[in-house]
Amino acid sequence: MQHSPSTAKPRTRHTRILALASGKGGTGKTTVAVNLALALNRAGHTVCLLDADFGLSNAEVHLGLPSPLHTLENVLFDSMPLEDCLVPVRPGFDLLSGSNGVARMAELDVANRKRLVAEFSALSGYDFLILDNSPGISAQVVSLCLATREIILVVNPEASALVDAYALIKVLKENGLWWPPLVLVNRSESGVQARQVFTRFQETVEQFLGLKPLFLGAVPMDDAARKMTALGKPFVTLRDDLPASQAIMSIAKILAERLNKDWAKNKPADFFENVVVRMKQRPDFGLSQIAANSSAPTNDTTQPDVYMELVAMLDKASRLCEKLLENPAYAFVRDRFGLVRLAMDNFLNPLDRLRKPRGILKPRILVLSNHEQMRTMLGEIVAEVGYEGEAFAPGHGDFLKFRDTCNLILVSCDRPEALIRSCLLQIPEVPLILLTGFGNSSLETEFRHRTVAVVPRPFHINELRTILQSALR
Repeated sequence: MQHSPSTAKPRTRHTRILALASGKGGTGKTTVAVNLALALNRAGHTVCLLDADFGLSNAEVHLGLPSPLHTLENVLFDSMPLEDCLVPVRPGFDLLSGSNGVARMAELDVANRKRLVAEFSALSGYDFLILDNSPGISAQVVSLCLATREIILVVNPEASALVDAYALIKVLKENGLWWPPLVLVNRSESGVQARQVFTRFQETVEQFLGLKPLFLGAVPMDDAARKMTALGKPFVTLRDDLPASQAIMSIAKILAERLNKDWAKNKPADFFENVVVRMKQRPDFGLSQIAANSSAPTNDTTQPDVYMELVAMLDKASRLCEKLLENPAYAFVRDRFGLVRLAMDNFLNPLDRLRKPRGILKPRILVLSNHEQMRTMLGEIVAEVGYEGEAFAPGHGDFLKFRDTCNLILVSCDRPEALIRSCLLQIPEVPLILLTGFGNSSLETEFRHRTVAVVPRPFHINELRTILQSALR
């Protein structure tokens, strides 16, 4: 099924990718996503809405449509063309149901990943690709959000919604977020209340996380709009005069007029390849359990503030620890910009350190990781850049057999690091590229004298390809 042709203004030169998320369920995120997509479409833009809520994929219910016959799972695992899974909603607006397909993208091998990238090229014909994420915190949500530069966080004035939204931003930051998310306050009693809620939330995030969210807008409480949503009737297309409709259309206009240099780089195919790679890197969820507990019903109205105080204490302790580092700028550069950090004592002449094992015509890279999915993915990347690769699980087998056959070791600094350390000590002369985790790694300091490059996760696949190609050139 071909997607609906645009009947509006000419195509722009890139696809805008918006990721809608919320810290908890019940914020009205899907209602906002559906009506925002319709508002952008009514304004003359072509739109594809990807329902990425693998727990309850129900955007079609909000649109008054039957359940789709085919979903993203059919594209990934049944070799069905993506265009056959698009459901036309109206001219220039299509729906793609993710079902459980997005969550299973991490299962793809290199051949299917390349096929997926080719399939998603079909989405380049849209002005906007809108992702309606699952509520809460998961590897899927974190990966989809961090693969785009436009994250829209839907919150309510309720304290529990704000606490869970804070937890989501903290997890995103711990996994690489450095740009400001956009915040939309839904179901506010007034514009004044929405601004007050946002200001308090912004101040908390800026104080404790070092990020400054931006205010996108507010959608007021609207009984008429709520009743239409319950009947599967999107209010934006049926009642222009409703306060909620006017608010959504205003937000759509703001989004369409915002300028950002990163948008020109948006390609749906590259976006979804980065999503797969990020999911394989296993995002860290240090606060997810606390966030889940904070959502539980409680009669203690002070619970959200207690949680904020706990988070604040942890952040202060973390900052004190950072001051003990030899070079505090190390952590700043990694967390803020995600740049590749090079060990200076090896960077000046890295090629001099690369041994040339006898009898090896093609450079061989040894992949070392405690986790099977990571080993598989890194092995695929090594093969893609034209090198021979060997994957090894620490603690399983004879590591010394690689002593005379590898030029370089690509190390994923997973826990337990003791197993990895033991392997590296067995072959002390081979240079390393370290993929650090989502915090500090003791391996980075201990093996600094052997390290050619340090790559903080989550990394972009093209970034690692470039480093591998230059390391053994």
